[in-house]
Amino acid sequence: MRTNSVLFGGIGVFILVVAFIYGFLTGFNELAGFPALLCTAGLGFMLWWYLRSVDKNHEVLDGDNADGEIADMAGNYGQFYPWSWWPLGLGFTLAFLFFGMAIDWWVFLIACIPAAFFITGWVMEGNRKTYAH
Repeated sequence: MRTNSVLFGGIGVFILVVAFIYGFLTGFNELAGFPALLCTAGLGFMLWWYLRSVDKNHEVLDGDNADGEIADMAGNYGQFYPWSWWPLGLGFTLAFLFFGMAIDWWVFLIACIPAAFFITGWVMEGNRKTYAH
């Protein structure tokens, strides 16, 4: 975790420097690039701060061991449901939802109905039938 913390802190500093160089080159008149770069640097600093604060309360992870092997990180990384169709339906629905934001508000509202259905189905997938826990 310490490695990731240093990585995101470095990304934040680098993007901040790039943002001010970009700002000076454009005369701070361009209203999209400079604020976007500042927001990107802010995201890097937020991740750096979070990982740094979490690292204080946890032991050293396998990824921080310089002499570690790949096999040291073997184990369970989460619970995944095989043959799940919910993410596919949600992906199509979200594409329709963003299409609705570009076209008109009523298309967006129509797309919210299947989006709620697919999100609920994906969240509740582990609570029924074969994969219930």
